Amino acid sequence: MNGIINVYKEKGMTSHDVIHKLRKILGLKKIGHAGTLDPEAEGVLIVGVGNGTRVLEYIGDGYKVYQGEVVFGIESDTEDIHGSLKEVDYLEESLDEYKLRDVCEHLSGTSITQKPPMYSSVKVKGRKLYQYARAGIEVERPIRNIDIMKLSLTKNLHFFDGFWRADFIAGVSKGTYIRTLCVHIGDLLGVPAVMGNLTRVQVGQFMLKDSMKLDVIAEMVSIKDTKFILPIREAIVEQMVQIELDEDSYLKIRQGQKIENKFTVENQTIFAGIYHDNLVCILKNADGILRIIKNVGV
Repeated sequence: MNGIINVYKEKGMTSHDVIHKLRKILGLKKIGHAGTLDPEAEGVLIVGVGNGTRVLEYIGDGYKVYQGEVVFGIESDTEDIHGSLKEVDYLEESLDEYKLRDVCEHLSGTSITQKPPMYSSVKVKGRKLYQYARAGIEVERPIRNIDIMKLSLTKNLHFFDGFWRADFIAGVSKGTYIRTLCVHIGDLLGVPAVMGNLTRVQVGQFMLKDSMKLDVIAEMVSIKDTKFILPIREAIVEQMVQIELDEDSYLKIRQGQKIENKFTVENQTIFAGIYHDNLVCILKNADGILRIIKNVGV
């Protein structure tokens, strides 16, 4: 059983919980995921089974879209509504509908830097940041460059449950923390802010409307229906150029040899090597020569 599953991760589950449950449902050990979702977030979680685990890093590089909520007037150690919260005073005139829209418009289509939250799974010196945070240790966090392709409001400022809030949609690059983006929006307004609800609605070609909850997957497995598993080749169609390997090229690749690249592409472009309609390897272009960087297998 090899392929990719578009799973709908529900609130209250860690991404690891999803993998643990899927191993039981499918009776497989070789399962992994691309792009962790926080326990209280929901939405698209891309899961690889069998040889599908070998392409997760490429699928996880895809463009991501989130529907989120920013909550004003609060600070949080986790940068979201689920952490240790502290209400903070601010100038009322700083929180203005037009100013908020201007901030979103200003950030849309830009590249910025972010520091991952202390409560995150990013590793520093072999330990995850949340392990330092739980021990009360503050460490220097790596600065990341991230792209915000789009950012706009989907629901205007509204008062709910004691705080002013606004809903937004954000299209971002790999490695973007929406929690940190919410804090940044607040900083630009001069108003403390954290993230409220969050749903991931897209990862590359994978959409929320096509995702499946675990109970549905379990039901399909019970009747031996595995249509929820997307073939690996179809799963990477938008991530990389595909090249059909003939018998000679395939044998050379399997023996670790390089082959000539007949495509006009930039250096370091990634290719999917296809043999007999199966994705068998990942190749990289270097000065007109393709060499294997990962064996996927049939």
